[in-house]
Amino acid sequence: MRRIVWVVAFDSWQLIRDYRWWLGLAFALVVALVLLRWLLGTFLGHQRCSPWRAHVRAGADALRHQLTTLPPGHGQAGRDRREAVAKAVDGHLRAACQFASWEEEEQERGPSVGRQFNDWWTGASCEGAYINLHEAEIIMAPLLPEDELRAAIPVALARLQTMDVTDPRRRAAETQLASGAPSAYRRAAFQSAVRVGLELIDQQHARLRGFRNIVLTTTVGLMLLVIAMCLVGAWKPDALPLCFGPEPTAGQGPPVPVQGPVGVACPSEEAPPTPGTEPRRLPAPGDVTLVALLGLMGGGLSGALAIRHLQGSSTPYDVPVALSLLKLPSGALLALVGLLFVRGGFVPGLSQLDSQPQILAYAFLFGSAQQLVTRLIDRQAQDILTKVPGKEPATDKPEPPPPPAQELPPPRGLAARLRRVRPGTATR
Repeated sequence: MRRIVWVVAFDSWQLIRDYRWWLGLAFALVVALVLLRWLLGTFLGHQRCSPWRAHVRAGADALRHQLTTLPPGHGQAGRDRREAVAKAVDGHLRAACQFASWEEEEQERGPSVGRQFNDWWTGASCEGAYINLHEAEIIMAPLLPEDELRAAIPVALARLQTMDVTDPRRRAAETQLASGAPSAYRRAAFQSAVRVGLELIDQQHARLRGFRNIVLTTTVGLMLLVIAMCLVGAWKPDALPLCFGPEPTAGQGPPVPVQGPVGVACPSEEAPPTPGTEPRRLPAPGDVTLVALLGLMGGGLSGALAIRHLQGSSTPYDVPVALSLLKLPSGALLALVGLLFVRGGFVPGLSQLDSQPQILAYAFLFGSAQQLVTRLIDRQAQDILTKVPGKEPATDKPEPPPPPAQELPPPRGLAARLRRVRPGTATR
């Protein structure tokens, strides 16, 4: 019985020793999934305290106060119209506040993680809240007093500045609101300009959310691809060779993949091994993972440096965060592909790397070079962010006043002739 126990223990130890890489990867994968689940729940839980919810509620309170201060109207028709507008505005404001709060807020556990993720991904609550808030503002526009109407015209025109200058809606709004048109016609033009501007904001928000979702989907896809390459490299190290060394001579087969010949350099170690250590297999199962980690570090560093070129945004969608996450798997994948290109001789003038530090340095360099690829995405994101109408001024600094015109002195010859002319005489 004791012998059977020893045999089982020895076989188990041999199994663990032979598949230590797989066991380590399985353990790391389980820990990563648990950590991801915890981070996702924590992140989505904080969405209940997002600033846009406070903005919607504050905007709804401001519109309710503005509605109570509107004049009652002239005659029975005016009072009926104001009552109908008040009823419609109150309905939209109630819907906006309902979208800005969870239905399960009063329960202890709150909404499920799946519902929170779906709401964050589709932006249903955010879009529904802002659309109802904007509709309430549009309905109230024709009832504003004349002084408030004049004060609100620059705000309505400022929302249209992101449109093309040749757009007929923008040109019509600028012409009609700037002219001394009759009051009824001017109010209708003002309501139309407010509607176009607020709908433009909603469309840009939807476009921004779609762009963020595309970036995050691409990030997850690239990360899964990098994980798959790491698993393949751990399972069959010869499938993704990242070692550099002398080529086999003619008439001989490839070297036995136990301990490579002198001059072989791999990402994990070099040959010959350190004296007193056991020879290890080259290429090693952890070579691909080590290169991916170095590329991840390079992508993170270059991404941190590229953040200074991105401007912040008051939109409820974290596009700069999504762009920063995209740079991490891009750096890891580019490091693996770059070393494979060098290994295959596709880089002119660079076919062999002499040492392990040099391989790791090139992996970090290739990971940092992902900025050359992702900067096009950064430019597209910045273009979308600048087209979202906001309260920021169009220019950061006021334009300096033009310099005063300086009078040039008259020519010397003409001045001399004028001095010689006497009063009462003429010159030809």
